[in-house]
Amino acid sequence: MSVFAAKLLLLTMLAGWIIWETVALSVEYVEIPIEGLPTEFDGFRIAQVSDLHGMRFDPMGREAQVIIEAEVDLIAATGDFVHRSSPEGVSKILPFIQTLVAIAPVYAVSGNHDHWTDWPYIARRLRSAGVTVLENSHVRLNSGDAEIILAGVSDPYTGHSCLNQALPAQADTVIMLLAHAPTWFEPWNAETAPAELHHVSLTLAGHTHGGQIRLPFLGAVTTASGRLFPPSHVDGLSREGNGWLYINRGLGQGGLAIRFLSRREVTIITLRKG
Repeated sequence: MSVFAAKLLLLTMLAGWIIWETVALSVEYVEIPIEGLPTEFDGFRIAQVSDLHGMRFDPMGREAQVIIEAEVDLIAATGDFVHRSSPEGVSKILPFIQTLVAIAPVYAVSGNHDHWTDWPYIARRLRSAGVTVLENSHVRLNSGDAEIILAGVSDPYTGHSCLNQALPAQADTVIMLLAHAPTWFEPWNAETAPAELHHVSLTLAGHTHGGQIRLPFLGAVTTASGRLFPPSHVDGLSREGNGWLYINRGLGQGGLAIRFLSRREVTIITLRKG
């Protein structure tokens, strides 16, 4: 085999690998111990999806099937439903969203691309599909005589967040927070982080795409927040102050429409008494 043929073969294999990494789906099963979690919520299961970016998903594809099979109690959608300045993207995602609504109650917050496009229009379409949109607000989830609080903060990356409004002034139960970007946790600093977050047991975020492109031994080249080779807060579970943060890698792509070593993700989270 000539040198040219060998290089061509390697390039072809690499291209095939990149294509596979872009379309492949990873399902992450995570159990999170929550201090003070009521017994009635021990085993409460949440599916998290994020960063759809106006892509068309098969309503009965694997993304939906894994959520059906997990028998979740709630679905959290953490922003970027469309891609920048493309409001028609909401029509592409609605069949998938409607499937999710038929599985379990869906709660959503906005992302930066949603605000860069037309968030009031997107929120209206989501609500018409049966989604509960949390805009700096919260709801109480009940199981028997017990309750926990689910809060949603509008996108912090574009300056639309208001934690004081999203979170209850006083709470004697567990608080979960949906937030598109993990802005406040990069990195966690107990002196500068908003005091309100000290009362949040679990934050679910997206935005980073898990770096979208990772290099062996070096990790993520960057994240959607613009940090080069970030040492942390790229994806997955981390302990942040008094609570937990989980960053989902998302289902769609932004910028370059490829992924490498950072597969698309559906997360199945089970809450456990801590």
